[in-house]
This record gives sequence, C-alpha cells and structure tokens, in this order.
Amino acid sequence: MTFFRSALTAPAITLTGAALLFLLLVPPPAAGREEPAVDYGLVRELMSPERKVRRAAARTLLRDRHPSLIPVVVDALFFVPAPARDEAIGVLEELTGENRGRRYLDWVELVGAREDVAPPAGYREWKRSLLERIDPRFRAMLSDDAAVRLRLEELVWGGVRVEGIPALERPPKVSAREARFMRPGDRVFGVSLEGRHHAYPLKVLGWHEMVNDTLGGRPITLSYCTLCGSGVLYDTARDGDEPLTFGTSGLLYRSNKLMIDRQSGSLWSNLTGEAVVGAAAEAAGARLEMLPVTLTTWRRWLEAHPETTVAEPDPDFGKRFGYDYTEGAADRRREGVSFPVWQKSDRFDDKAEVLAIRLDGRSKAYELEALTAAGLLNDTLGDVPLLVLIAADGGARAYRRGGAQVFERVGPAALTDREGRRWAVGASALEPPEGSDLAPLERLPAHVAFWFGWYGFYPDTEVYPEAAEG
Repeated sequence: MTFFRSALTAPAITLTGAALLFLLLVPPPAAGREEPAVDYGLVRELMSPERKVRRAAARTLLRDRHPSLIPVVVDALFFVPAPARDEAIGVLEELTGENRGRRYLDWVELVGAREDVAPPAGYREWKRSLLERIDPRFRAMLSDDAAVRLRLEELVWGGVRVEGIPALERPPKVSAREARFMRPGDRVFGVSLEGRHHAYPLKVLGWHEMVNDTLGGRPITLSYCTLCGSGVLYDTARDGDEPLTFGTSGLLYRSNKLMIDRQSGSLWSNLTGEAVVGAAAEAAGARLEMLPVTLTTWRRWLEAHPETTVAEPDPDFGKRFGYDYTEGAADRRREGVSFPVWQKSDRFDDKAEVLAIRLDGRSKAYELEALTAAGLLNDTLGDVPLLVLIAADGGARAYRRGGAQVFERVGPAALTDREGRRWAVGASALEPPEGSDLAPLERLPAHVAFWFGWYGFYPDTEVYPEAAEG
C-alpha cells in the first residue's frame, strides 16, 4: 500500500530551547489527584498553526499528565507539519519518559507497546473525526454502534482512501498458450479448487492487492498485503445470501491491510480473516474460511499444472492508475515504505518468507529457505501431526498426517509411508495408493508471509528451524 511520505519521514531534530523551557516550568501532578477527562479541544490546539496557541495547550495538558493522553496526542501528531511538532513531541516525551524522535509512526509503535494505557472516554469519536478529514467514509466505519475487536489506537491510515487501490473483479482467465504476457520467472499465486488450476500473477496483484473471483463455481477473494507479504485466499460464500466481495479500506493494523466488505462495510484482517470492525464483527470469532494457496513461479506452476489458466491483466485499466505490470515494478514503487509493528523478533530477518499455519489456536512459521533445504518434514503442531513439504510446483504446502504415519519422498510428486505404500502429492490432498482402503489426507490452508508480519500477530508462534542451543 502506498502512502504520503512528507510528514511521516521527517528527520529527527533536537527540541528547541523554548520547548524544553516550557516543559521544565510545568508543575508535577499533585499526589492523589484523580485523572480528569481529556479535553480534546486542547489537543486540537496542539495542531494550531500558531505557536503560542500550541505552547499554551501543551502547558495546560501537562498539568495533569494522565497516560490516557498518549494515544490522543499521537493521533494529532499525524496532522501537525514537521516544523510545528515541538509542543506535541514535548508532551509525549514528558508523558512517556521516552524520546522517539519526530516521526509519527515511531510514536504509533510506542502506543502499540503500551498495552497498559487505555484510551480515554470519547476516543472513538476523536479517531473518526480525524480520519474523516481524509475520507468521509471512515466515519461510518467507526460509528458508535460498530463492534470493534482491535485496539483503535493502533489503527492507522495507509495512504489511500477507501477503495483507492482498485480491486480486480473476475479478471479474464486465459490458457497458458494465450498467456504471452507471462515470463517463466514471474511469481504467481496458484489456486487449485474444484478440479481447476488457476494462477494470479504477483506483478498484477502487487498493484491491485485484491481480486474477487470464482473458480469452479466457488466464490473466492485473494487478498495480498504487500506490506507484510501475505497472500491469503478466502472462501466468500454465505448461506442463503450473495457472496462477500472485498476492497481495500485504506486502513492498516500492525502493518497488515484491513479489507472492507461491500455488503456490510465491515473491516476484516487480511492476515487472519477475522472480522474486526463493524456489523460482521458483532459475533466474537467471526472469520472467513481460509483456503490453500501456492506461491511459486509461473514456470514451476505450469510444469506441474499444464492445463492451468491465468488471470489476464487489462493494460489500459492499469495505465489509468499508472501501474506497470512487469515483475518487480510494484515493489520498486513501494521501496522504503513501512508501518509500525511493535511486537518484534530477530529470530529471522524481518522480510524472511515463512510458510505460516494456524491450527486449533496454535501457530507455526517455517522459514522457507530452511524448509526448501529440508524438502520434507514430518512434524506436529500441538496434537496435530503434519507433513510439510516443497511440492513439485515449487510451492510450500502442509498436510494433516494420520496418526503415526511417517513419509519419505520417492519422487517430485510421490511419497512412501513406513509400510512402503506409495502416496501421490495432490493439489488438495495426499492421495493413497489406488485400491487401498486408506483415506486421503487433507491439505491445510497454509500461506506465505514475511516473518515480521506473522510475528506481529502471533508472537507465541512456534518456528522451524528452532534456534540453535548455546
């Protein structure tokens, strides 16, 4: 997701002597004083173009110094030009005891880490009053009666208005023979459903980030968060109602895009598939069904599935938005763009790709380079036996093993179990020997993501390979 870089990337500078002086003159809070309600009008005065108004507001706000001010002032900071941030920064440094510089996003990261600080009464109205400056449609998303299942103080604008990034709607499916726009090394999201194989090129999804489609009569949405590297496939069918379709909301949560459904206007997490804001979030745990998806190259996908079709981009449509449908072009346009994630781990490089899987409330991340070297793993996640492997199409997959079954590879698309029986690595399941009474073993809905993005939501995740001892 692209965004405006001016105020967000201003270099850090030292606070002026005058700003430091007014901080020193603010008296400490009286012992035992109750925290008063936040005066949002005073916080707005920190956004004033007049320095004397900002300074007076800062002095008044710091007389009480209650921590609930922190997320409110951080929100205001986004709308303050970098040269006028001394007063707001001074308030934040005094309230937190930390120096995070002058970038708004660095202070958002601090807010995320301060789970002990609850926003004050009236915070939802404050948040939407700021966001509606960008797009009036944000007000409806955060209405008073909208269910909210995330921390609103970590909700940030990603730099585009609602549906400012146009989703693809049922793009034409062409045969491999007709796909002259594809190159062997192009990366694709490969989907196998209802006996059909289809590919969505990253050089196209890197710009649109969302495709609403059907495959084999099944309605699906492929949501690609370019920031956290997660391309996730969802079944969007609903009993007795039209399928959900999605667009980009323009909002982010922990560097993960939030999708908006066009039917209810609710927000959903790209990474988890959970409804997090709006009518769809009223039921705790409301979640889209995740489906398996393969990240590989066009050459490997085509070799494994010669009957595949591929989504054909419309060059004229792309040109209207300035999109260059060549491999890597979207990544080059986004180079240097990042958003805050406060839960961090140096176990792998931030942008190391992992095969991410979540089952029965437990999660695991397989670092792709190590998994590729291993080729095949007989593993477990909690009480669930797994088989994790690199398939013949070049993509990483996970299957549910049965009981004590252990597999070895005997070919690109074939395995044997301990009894020497030969299994086929299918797109939807591990297929047992023909004529046997064994049941197929289902493929699980794992997907690839950047390590930092996965860890930001699942800090208790297990990992492969585990850290070496000592």
